[in-house]
Amino acid sequence: MRRFTWLLLAAVSLMPVALRAQYFGQNKVQYSRFHFKVLETEHFDLYYYEIEHAAALDVARMAERSYLELSTVLRHQFRERKPIILYASLSDFQQTNTSPDEVSEGTGGFTDFLKHRIVIPLTGSYADVQHVLQHEMTHQFQYDVWSGGRAGAGVQTIIAVNPPLWFVEGMAEYMSLGGVDPNTAMWLRDAAQEGKVPTIHQLETDPRIFPYRFGQALLTYIGQRWGDEAIGAILSASRSGSLEGAFRRVIGLDFKQLGDQWRDAVVKEYLPELNTADKATAISDAVLTKERSQGTLHLAPALSPDGTQIAYFSEKDFYFVDLWLGNVVTGKAERRLFKSTFSSNYETFRFINSSASWSPDGKYLAFAGKNGAHDDIIVIDVASNKQVATVRSGLSGVTTPAWSPDGKTIAFTTDRGPGTDFNTLRFGNYRLALYHLDSGQIELLKGMDWGKNVDPQWSPD
Repeated sequence: MRRFTWLLLAAVSLMPVALRAQYFGQNKVQYSRFHFKVLETEHFDLYYYEIEHAAALDVARMAERSYLELSTVLRHQFRERKPIILYASLSDFQQTNTSPDEVSEGTGGFTDFLKHRIVIPLTGSYADVQHVLQHEMTHQFQYDVWSGGRAGAGVQTIIAVNPPLWFVEGMAEYMSLGGVDPNTAMWLRDAAQEGKVPTIHQLETDPRIFPYRFGQALLTYIGQRWGDEAIGAILSASRSGSLEGAFRRVIGLDFKQLGDQWRDAVVKEYLPELNTADKATAISDAVLTKERSQGTLHLAPALSPDGTQIAYFSEKDFYFVDLWLGNVVTGKAERRLFKSTFSSNYETFRFINSSASWSPDGKYLAFAGKNGAHDDIIVIDVASNKQVATVRSGLSGVTTPAWSPDGKTIAFTTDRGPGTDFNTLRFGNYRLALYHLDSGQIELLKGMDWGKNVDPQWSPD
């Protein structure tokens, strides 16, 4: 996206157009009223509401620590205070009116160019919040440089620089993760093996190539070869001309030369590793693919107890992400099990960090769906495609339901708790809960008051 709206950039956005707004231009639905307070630090105004107070203090410390690191490396200081808007959960974050666009399941946070506002949700993990915060703060630094230190200015500069996503997002990932992490290394290893390490031209023009990961790797290469200060110098030099011109002045290479040398370095680093590794096709068979199953997304697969069927989320040949049933042997989509558009109760299914769960007898599937400001656990009869039960817990952050072996209990993750008041949220707290089908009662597990407790699995007994 090279038009101006790309400046509202998601930190962790993996989804294509199929997952964008489902309201088609209507006003964004807001279910809650947020009474924001302001916590002032040396460089930031942090907006939060009361249940986030303890979290806001921690995030404020994170923000100043990130500012010190980034301002030192980039040799740039803010001349005005910058806003950070904090939401207590993904459900709250999706109601934000700081952006006219709908906030999708895959959005981890964003920074807007005109007001230099960071907008992020709490996720229950300090590591996640630190990564997203520093990623978005890198965008603040980029925008501050291009706007001459004044929010709302610099429109002509940004148009002249026309920075590609591989640079904007790659720099933000590098500055927040500190180099090539295992996830990006996986991408590079696969690209090296398949002979598909992209050129910079491909990163800018081919929509099939995700610029975050390869951009991160490219900025890591620059930082390791010329030093992190070179990245700050390129950013600063880009204000007086094109970004490619800034690269030439700082490191003496144009985009083609830089891309060729980076691609050679990737191949030299990762190909030797592959001499001792088996290709995936040698030890496994593809089940869900675009050719066999249609669609470009095949997410959160859940294998049936007898191993013959697989439930998964896909847009298939339509627009919305729905729950589908596939045949394990043929990979064919047998039918759509449940549509996110079937009922106005569900805006979306939780398909990024969640999956469906089969009952032990293979008759039922349980999965999470967003119902207003909260999440439900939906239970459907697989044979009839009928919804047979709904767990309206009043909770949010509901993910990864897991059916017990005796079929009497469903375990799941929620971001609400601790204590008996399900509507009291404490940051750093993703708890496990149990739904007892016989009594209809929800039980929060004890001893999990802090940390991110996710993805429950039952032992055989």
